[in-house]
Amino acid sequence: MRMKKWAALLTALCLVCGACFSANAETAYSVTGKDTKMYIGSVDNSRDIQLFYVNGGNIPYIRVEDVGMLVETAYSLLPLAAPFYGLEYKAGGDHAVYTRGNYTMDFDFTNDTITFSDFDAFFKADNVGLVDLVWTSENTDALFRMSGLTTERYGKELVFDLKPYEIDLVAAGGSYYVPLQTVSDIACSYYECPAYYNGDAVFLTEGMDDAMKAVFQAGSLGWSEDLAAFSYHELCFALDYQYGLKDIHGITGFDELFSETGLKEGFLNTDASKADKALYRLIYFFLGDQHSALNSLSPLTDREAMLDVLDLGQGLSNNKTARAQLDFHTARDKAYPDGIPAYEEIGNTAYITFDQFMDFAPDLDYMAPVTEADNSKNETVRLMQYACSQILREGSPIQNVVMDLSCNGGGNTGAAEYVMATFLGEADFSIKNTMTGALTDSVYTIDTNLDGVFDEKDTLAGKGLNLFCITSPLSFSCGNLVPCVFKSSQKVTLLGQTSGGGSCSVHCFTTVYGSSFQVSGFRRFSVMKNGSFYDIDLGADPDYYIARPEKFYTREALTEFINGLY
Repeated sequence: MRMKKWAALLTALCLVCGACFSANAETAYSVTGKDTKMYIGSVDNSRDIQLFYVNGGNIPYIRVEDVGMLVETAYSLLPLAAPFYGLEYKAGGDHAVYTRGNYTMDFDFTNDTITFSDFDAFFKADNVGLVDLVWTSENTDALFRMSGLTTERYGKELVFDLKPYEIDLVAAGGSYYVPLQTVSDIACSYYECPAYYNGDAVFLTEGMDDAMKAVFQAGSLGWSEDLAAFSYHELCFALDYQYGLKDIHGITGFDELFSETGLKEGFLNTDASKADKALYRLIYFFLGDQHSALNSLSPLTDREAMLDVLDLGQGLSNNKTARAQLDFHTARDKAYPDGIPAYEEIGNTAYITFDQFMDFAPDLDYMAPVTEADNSKNETVRLMQYACSQILREGSPIQNVVMDLSCNGGGNTGAAEYVMATFLGEADFSIKNTMTGALTDSVYTIDTNLDGVFDEKDTLAGKGLNLFCITSPLSFSCGNLVPCVFKSSQKVTLLGQTSGGGSCSVHCFTTVYGSSFQVSGFRRFSVMKNGSFYDIDLGADPDYYIARPEKFYTREALTEFINGLY
């Protein structure tokens, strides 16, 4: 850390005097500017941005001095409690540098590199850990407290080398330019708000509503060989650095993978339909990690041309999960034709069931007293507060508590942390940045009884209760993280079948030609044992195996079985 601070200080001093900069940064470039509207989150919120085109080409660039504005705008779309952090910008010679405190983002126009002295520290919000995904908003901040047991290990310097991908940084006329797509892939996507371009406007958004889709689809973007080549190289660049399961999949480089799988020709085609078809095959047939998905097709894509690949389904992994989903939901619907309760008591056993770790609701008062209305699968944190109020009530008959995640496909990591802490008293999970090697073991305590005090009264731990969790192959992502942490804790007994895996957070990208997709990103979840981080993609094995889906939901028999264990 100390060396990084000195390096950042020296860089800042160099920017002030300019003496160390090369005078050879500028080449003979012709740059043409274009005033462009940028929609931010919706069509009702916009501002102007200038795009630039180099040597008569079609690749949109922005000035490096506008990168900070894009980063700040993407950050502003997140419901975070912490205000945006300050960035300072200075440029001269062959470098343009953003500084945040002791950390830098350095654009090198001689070597075509973007170097972060510490990528994680540069981008992280002030109210989270170094590599963390428990991002709270103002109305949930009071529910969480990071423990002093939280540990962080800073990562190595990260150099994004653009030259092998034929991505050019351009210095011309005293100004500095970087491709819009490169900024989106490195910076905007960090906050899950990538940039889209349709030939007429830029769209910076986490997701498009119908009004924004209509404006986006009406764009005049044309397709050409230079755009197709740039799009291909940019895709290779983004995935080479940020696909979190690259080593597990045995991928040394995506250009090599695309050549070996026959996808390269499709990506380089000037027919966007063929490029989207290649993207579909990549995501579902060759990545197949279930976090990866094609979210929307390009406006240039002919939907009819996609039917032949769509008819094949979504690859072996997703198709297998779809079959399991049918089996488990059919069995559950038969046992509970009116819908399974979120909280249910069967004799001395409480069952808590929900299929998604719900995002925090920005307008909900999480500190209000719980009511019967909170017995709902629509709000995870309120459900846990309600469950605790019932299980720990005076005269409660409850001796066993079972969390049913058998149909849980994941969701919000903060909600998952709240659930883990409810059962364990103090919950931790470990995250590694696969690009930098940075590590965070986040430890949180929570408030469930809403007294503003973080103590033993808030959780089910230490109350003499027998704690269980039901898992199946559908228990994916956070639905897999929670049972993996439970298993590691040795305080919760797992019932059912091995959970479905999913060890990386979702990371969103766009393509140059307007598609949107997501992959398993560079933040990889782990559990820590003996000080080491272990990946959770293989899932958690049950302590007691249940073979048939219908046995998961015959709760009278399941309660009898649980009582027989003690």
